[in-house]
Amino acid sequence: MASTDAALTVAQLNNYAKSLLENDVRLRSVRVRGELTGFKRHSSGHLYFSLKDESALIRCVMFRSSAVSLRFSPQDGMKVVLSGSVTIYAKDGQYQFYANTMRQEGEGDLYQQFLELQKKLEAEGLFARKRSIPFLPACVGVVTSETGAALHDIVTVIRRRFPSMNILFAPAQVQGASAPETIIDAIRLLNETKKPGVLIVGRGGGSYEDLSCFNDEGVARAIYASEIPVISAVGHEVDFTIADFVSDLRAPTPSAAAELAVPVLADLLYDIDAKRERLDDIVGNAVDSAKKHIELLSSSAALAKPAVLIDKKRASLNRAADALKTSMDAAMAAGHARLGALTERLGALDPLSVLRRGYAIVTDEENRPVMSAAGVNEGQRLNISLADGSIAAKAERIETKENTETQNAEE
Repeated sequence: MASTDAALTVAQLNNYAKSLLENDVRLRSVRVRGELTGFKRHSSGHLYFSLKDESALIRCVMFRSSAVSLRFSPQDGMKVVLSGSVTIYAKDGQYQFYANTMRQEGEGDLYQQFLELQKKLEAEGLFARKRSIPFLPACVGVVTSETGAALHDIVTVIRRRFPSMNILFAPAQVQGASAPETIIDAIRLLNETKKPGVLIVGRGGGSYEDLSCFNDEGVARAIYASEIPVISAVGHEVDFTIADFVSDLRAPTPSAAAELAVPVLADLLYDIDAKRERLDDIVGNAVDSAKKHIELLSSSAALAKPAVLIDKKRASLNRAADALKTSMDAAMAAGHARLGALTERLGALDPLSVLRRGYAIVTDEENRPVMSAAGVNEGQRLNISLADGSIAAKAERIETKENTETQNAEE
């Protein structure tokens, strides 16, 4: 530091004190417990509050980047445990605590139980089934406290959206040791009536401990066993419970659950009217089109003077018949001419026509044709076929062309 004769500026003093705190290893990451007081949530998302005990108080800040991960809504009077670091805001010398995390005192054990149950039920498959919520239920069943704001919010939203919707309410405790049993009984009771098409199960906001009844295993199994689809509506949007995971649909708030459970009647009526008008237009256009078509047909020659159309069709048919007859006659004449030519060719090839011209066919005793004189022996019996009959003969003498030429050469 400077000598004792030199004076520090305020900024130098504050910055020096700040550096001492921030360089202290124990104060860089420290946990502190106490009661919230003066809690304020800035529009930026930063949280400003103080933490106090019976004899002291410290100013605290939690920036938005850390605050978004909170699983509950901090309120004055809550006992919490903060983790973070200690520093001084150099501008005004304010000694304060920068909180990185915040949990309710005692939440550590509850949260560990929450994680263990979550893991167990997820392994059993209780989180996998997600049934569809009916678009327009005949009745909405509600399980919540009869004195809490959640019931009022749910009924108000349903009556605003669908004034004639039936609501069946089964009261239950939503806080305390006996709450899980009453919630289970209410879910079973509504299932036994078989009237609701959907159930809303939940409550308004509260501390982590206040919401713990919706982290009960019995409640989770009752929701899963419900034959009626269930919408969970526990706490605020940042709150998550086992009931949210096992339900068919999670709503961030009870009011949002009511909006998810029923449609807006006015919108349905408007949609019906719009569809009716559209249907009227379609039917009207179809009728007009049919009328025009009928008028067009009635003005056509076919309907105005059917005899004329029939005469035209008859004349066309007669022309087609004449053309067909002419074509058939030509085809038959050509066929006859071709048949005559083929007959003449066949006649020329007929063996009988050859015999009629004075020729004969000679066969041996086995009726084989004799093709050569050299193939006949003297004394062999022969058959001579003529045009008008046959003659049995015997070869007395055989003269071949070769023998005759030899004799003529010798002479």
